[in-house]
Amino acid sequence: MKRLLLALGMAVVWATLVSGAALARPAAIPAVPRGSGDALAVGVNDDAPKDGTVSSSFWSDFAATGLKVETLTIRWDDANPTTITGQASVAAAIAEAPAGTTIELDLYPLHSQALTDGQKCAPNPDPESCGDTNLIQQFGAWAGMVANAFPTVSNFVVMNECNQTAFLNPQFDASGQNQSAEICGRALAAGYAAIHAAGSGKTVYGIGLSPRGNDNANASSNISTSPVQFLGALGSWYRAFAKKTGATRIMDGFDYHPYKVPQTSQTSNWMTYGGNANEASIDDLSRIYQAFYTAFAGTGQRTIGDQPGGGLPVSLNETGFQTDESGNVGYSGSKAASANVAGASQSDQAGWYGQMLAKVACDPNIAFVNIFHLIDEADLTSGWQSGLYQVSLTAKQSASTVASFISGGAKCSGAMKAWTPTAGTGPMVTSTIGTSQTATYSATLPVAVLQQYLDAVKVALVGGTMTLT
Repeated sequence: MKRLLLALGMAVVWATLVSGAALARPAAIPAVPRGSGDALAVGVNDDAPKDGTVSSSFWSDFAATGLKVETLTIRWDDANPTTITGQASVAAAIAEAPAGTTIELDLYPLHSQALTDGQKCAPNPDPESCGDTNLIQQFGAWAGMVANAFPTVSNFVVMNECNQTAFLNPQFDASGQNQSAEICGRALAAGYAAIHAAGSGKTVYGIGLSPRGNDNANASSNISTSPVQFLGALGSWYRAFAKKTGATRIMDGFDYHPYKVPQTSQTSNWMTYGGNANEASIDDLSRIYQAFYTAFAGTGQRTIGDQPGGGLPVSLNETGFQTDESGNVGYSGSKAASANVAGASQSDQAGWYGQMLAKVACDPNIAFVNIFHLIDEADLTSGWQSGLYQVSLTAKQSASTVASFISGGAKCSGAMKAWTPTAGTGPMVTSTIGTSQTATYSATLPVAVLQQYLDAVKVALVGGTMTLT
């Protein structure tokens, strides 16, 4: 722990940090923090209604289950940077949605190297040095085009699982340090500005972070960044970016994907992500909240939690537990034996979804949760079978579990569990008016990060001294 003593000869200039008023949201998504009487919005993330041959059945099952939120994905093709791929099918899906449905659009590049040109950057303190600036700007402009093309849509997720090579590649720079956070942050900032320029009342959730990562630039496979480490890198980049550009906020909400891993039957601890403290599932979300707070505390970006400057809404836009559908009607291919994708029984899936919803309902920071798919994907080899319905549109046991939760009010059955940052991980400043001022900072962070916090609140030393002890 470090203590920072500032003895000032003249004055200190402080910036006023404003948490910002709550943004308007459609009725299906409650503002946060949710109270014990506020229902959790439950939905799905599924592109099936873009297919006109199944859209009617999809929306019928969607309504029967009581779902309120549907996320549709639109991916940016850098080869056709001003084209909204599938625009007509997205418009048709939105038009067919039941009354009261909140539509969210998930926007991210089609190709993992679209914003990097496949290049590992040389280390550089300039927060706008890594990534293809022209393509990043084109992506941001395209996000604004999408917002203008669908004016009835208020909710957007910009970028997706930036900590995974499958979506942003390379993850690490020439020195082996993370670079995906900078590129993802730049793309998010560009998209955020363009979407808000398209009209008022928009809510932009950031980055759709994956729950896993190995933090190994030289791994033989799955080179990736854990969510906790990624948020640390994102915060360091943001502080430099905000200082250079004057940016104050790059997201109105934070999006996270707490999948169950392994995707197999378990008898205990099936809401956690194992022993890696840098990864997190449902029971480990406090790790993510703390990492986000540490990354952004003391800046213009709101943080998660019940503290001054907090109140940032969290969306769980993807979560799921696969069932083993081998040999069932409508499926093809074969599932890999890996425990991360193998799947389990319908009763296991129903049990996990039921427990997950009960836990999430008691977290006041979470505005909504989306199960990844209403209807399974048919390809067992590369698809995902975490839906509430089989490919044949036969309901799984989990469809009844989810419907019962929603019809029962979708509320916490006990006490809401507020979260606040752990002491010693953020800026704690005490001051007195006069010619001298003392600021006390307690943190388990490097000295360089302490100075970033000071920079963030614009502490100016005039003829004074600084002592680190």
